[in-house]
Amino acid sequence: MISAVTFEVIDWNSRLLDLVVRLLVSVLCGFAIGYERKTRSKEAGIRTHAIVCLAAALMMEISLYGVGKYTDTGRIAAQIVSGIGFLGAGIIFYRREMLHGLTTAAGIWATAGIGMAIGAGMYSIGIISTVLLVLLQVILHRPLKIMKGRVLTTLRITVSMESADTVDRIQYLFDAKKFLKFKTVNCGENIGAEIELVTEKSFTAKELYDISKNNSFIKSLEKTDEI
Repeated sequence: MISAVTFEVIDWNSRLLDLVVRLLVSVLCGFAIGYERKTRSKEAGIRTHAIVCLAAALMMEISLYGVGKYTDTGRIAAQIVSGIGFLGAGIIFYRREMLHGLTTAAGIWATAGIGMAIGAGMYSIGIISTVLLVLLQVILHRPLKIMKGRVLTTLRITVSMESADTVDRIQYLFDAKKFLKFKTVNCGENIGAEIELVTEKSFTAKELYDISKNNSFIKSLEKTDEI
């Protein structure tokens, strides 16, 4: 004899205002995190973080109140954690032998967790986590000595090949570790070259200007990246 199993659907309509407030708080938290990322011109900004936080809160509410009382309410929530990995993977990319987007991807993952916390009604945890995450992003981007590791700077240079030792002079001036590009071009009466190199030195705009001013064979000098 097979006994019938009945599922008691939770009356979420009675909690409608509370659920809407949770969604609004999640959007505000996502906005705060995304705003910090936007000010640094990162791949994912305000809209991405706000939507991720909202979606995570919504799915958490569905997991808690939109399914039967006697079903496993953790199944939907568990899929948020793994599903958000697809967004993170799309943000991480490899360019010029350097990895970019890891911090932003981790931030989106954390934003989803914040949305889940708020969706579950854990306002204090969600808001405190938002503050901590924003503080981490702001503080760790400051030039603290304890956080300073190896600097990799990419420079793009156009030079006039006035002598055979021009490349050696470039390598000495910028302490070049690797040449990413070397292309010969016409440069007036002399043969020129377009060079792209990587160095572990960090240069200010004034330092680059002084180098260019004091070395007439350098026709243009551009810093394209520094991590």
